[in-house]
Amino acid sequence: MADLYVKKFDMINPFVVASSPATQGAKNVLKTAKMRPGAIVLRNFGHGSGGGSFIGPDSSDMYAGNMAIHSHAVGRQIKDEVTTLEQYCEEVEKIKKEMDSDIKLWVSVGHYSDIVKGGDWEKDWEHQAVELKRAGADAIELHFNTPGVAVAKDRTFAYHQLLRHCIEIMKKTVPDVPVMAKLAIESVDALTSMRIAEAAGAAAAGPTARWKGFYMDLDWRGTEARPGAGYGGTQATPLVCYSIAEARTAGVKIPLYGGGGVFNYENALRILMAGSEMVQLGALACSGGVSQCKKLIDQVSKWMDENGYKDMDSLVGDGLKLFQMDKDFTLSRQNRLADAYQNASVDQNKCIGCGRCLDVCWHEGIELKEKKAQKTDACIGCGYCFQVCPTKALFVDKKGILRASFEEAGIERGRSKP
Repeated sequence: MADLYVKKFDMINPFVVASSPATQGAKNVLKTAKMRPGAIVLRNFGHGSGGGSFIGPDSSDMYAGNMAIHSHAVGRQIKDEVTTLEQYCEEVEKIKKEMDSDIKLWVSVGHYSDIVKGGDWEKDWEHQAVELKRAGADAIELHFNTPGVAVAKDRTFAYHQLLRHCIEIMKKTVPDVPVMAKLAIESVDALTSMRIAEAAGAAAAGPTARWKGFYMDLDWRGTEARPGAGYGGTQATPLVCYSIAEARTAGVKIPLYGGGGVFNYENALRILMAGSEMVQLGALACSGGVSQCKKLIDQVSKWMDENGYKDMDSLVGDGLKLFQMDKDFTLSRQNRLADAYQNASVDQNKCIGCGRCLDVCWHEGIELKEKKAQKTDACIGCGYCFQVCPTKALFVDKKGILRASFEEAGIERGRSKP
């Protein structure tokens, strides 16, 4: 059975349930703990409670692990029952007493809105950190991802300067407590953010995809989502993966806990294979609940078993072999597929004469004769026609062809790192 243990942080698996309604207060954290994640982030106190999420197109896509979008909606919002630091620390103590001891508790300190409001927020954050350490927090998270954090206060934040300053404050105040920096990729240079988090002494950085978004139905009057609220979903995962892979390629060594669009086990695996040691579960935890997150964790373990990944060392960063291909190898692999496209003939028995291939051919490489498509000598092997053929009359084993380049080069999957 695959070993999901994360050595660096002594975590039973790489899943971190992000600060959210699913982690607001001891009651919700203890409910969330039933899914057995590696860590749970207790949400900032005084944040407000309630206000459901919009899942699009609908929840059936989320439960099926399909493409889905997510945004805050307009369900009832009520005041947070926890309004003081003393109460918040009591919640931490209760969680540590009742939660399985092998699940880590990360605790949010402060909120970027404190900075917008002004006042002596630094002293307040320092006081919070000291008291939360005393209450038993395993780590502190600085939450610099909240949708719009990089554009708050009319875009006047010096985001990277502020990030460094806040990490350094925490490191000085509670030097023996790991500081986790949850980072925006909205309106900021995410690579620079990760470099700064590393240089300032953060234990881990969490590039997370949430945007100020405006989703609407065409009959906008019935639209559920709240304009400008945190927008994300499965479409965000490739952006998170790119940020992570770019950082690893640029030499960033700090452990990462990327998140964004993890509504299915495939996207969780993509984030890990891009080079992130951990994965955040946020929207899925709130909108899918304990059972859906537990299912995802089990599916990751099962997939690793079936595909020869014995542990996290063999899985994390394995996809960088694709991201970091050199120019010559990339071109050779690309042309190998192009040759297959160019040399493949149209299966006349499958062609229905729909003309889609002709519509997307820009080099006169295909023609219709007697309502059947045929290749011409002008075909360059670009592949557009193969993408749109509804019957696979135009077909090549694309994955097999591309995979063969790595096999011949002796580049394998899942080798444990030294």
